[in-house]
Amino acid sequence: MATVFLGRQPIFDRQKNVFGYELLHRSSGTVNAYTHVDGDVASTDVIRHSLNTLPLAQIVGDRQAFINITRKLLVEQTYSLLPNNRAVVELLESVEADDEVLAACRTLKKADYILALDDFADTSECRPLLDYADLLKIDFLVSDQARRQYFADKYFRSRVQLLAEKVETQADFDEAFQLGYSYFQGYFFCKPEIISGREVPSYKQNYLMFIQELNRSPMNFTRLEQIIKSELSLTTKLLRYLNSAAIGLRFRLASIQRALALLGEGPLRKWASLAAISALGEDKPQELLATSLIRARFCELLAPKVGLANRVLDAFLLGLFSTMDALMDQPLAEVIATIPVTPEVSSALMGEDTPLGRILKLILAIERGNATVAEPLAKGMNLSMAEASVLYTQSLRWADDGIQEALAA
Repeated sequence: MATVFLGRQPIFDRQKNVFGYELLHRSSGTVNAYTHVDGDVASTDVIRHSLNTLPLAQIVGDRQAFINITRKLLVEQTYSLLPNNRAVVELLESVEADDEVLAACRTLKKADYILALDDFADTSECRPLLDYADLLKIDFLVSDQARRQYFADKYFRSRVQLLAEKVETQADFDEAFQLGYSYFQGYFFCKPEIISGREVPSYKQNYLMFIQELNRSPMNFTRLEQIIKSELSLTTKLLRYLNSAAIGLRFRLASIQRALALLGEGPLRKWASLAAISALGEDKPQELLATSLIRARFCELLAPKVGLANRVLDAFLLGLFSTMDALMDQPLAEVIATIPVTPEVSSALMGEDTPLGRILKLILAIERGNATVAEPLAKGMNLSMAEASVLYTQSLRWADDGIQEALAA
């Protein structure tokens, strides 16, 4: 029986807040490759797993879940198993707008579901569906600038809203935003916006300096104390963390020197890195912080299972630092050159084929739903995709629970 797991892709509004996630069916193939299974089976599996194995609340939190629906599942109203206030029915571009399909769309709208048309091409065959559609998804990867402009002009101030999908760069996002698109799907937020001559804000320089000191060996507690004292937010974060229930202290602390001594090197590196990453991401979409946390937790959980039990902290920092280029708006190689992480973490971040590097590549493939890459990587670690999916789901839950703590930490 094929292993089924879900990939998810974020969808943002114009304020770069996450509006929802598209849930993607992925199935193991027989030769370690993605198998294009029957569309009805794929969509049914996504719905089934969203209800049972991986409940929506764990996958998308309080956001919308975009789920691909075939003709058969539309007509049979299989989508009705999902809550109408949480699910967006995404009708595949292959569905023809005949009388039976149009009647099914009327039923769907009467049930108060949001209807999105995937890869909308604005042909005479699909235009009848416009009477029922709420969102039109425009593929930015295959459409040129003129085509993107055409949709923006035609549907400006119309009832339907435009969603730009496969938005992978800041330039794509900027173009879609200027054209008036309402929603944006893709991983543009994980890419640095590099502008020559831009100065790094002073508070980011302070936090980067903090990360540098954290990763020196041996750790210089005196220097760390000086940096913490010079950045008021760090002082507040540290004392709040130590006075919380997180580490089980039975008395309150007011001394930074005593606080650092009590934490010790390992816990200090982990807490402080989380605090620094959350601060560096204050001017970025919150999803970037969530991505950092998910990757960090996944790498941390996976390390002991693939013979790297002695590198758990390195694995955690690897996932956490994998978005440093986007956080600092600088090439990753330049940022990493300033942080004295271990050579193993540095080489993994640079994409080298190492044990830690393969862990990072696996989580990147899973978060994009790229089974063609994920399955061979997992097999090379003697790991099933079912096991990897469990770890990914646990990481989603941990990040969702921990993101507010990280922002406050």
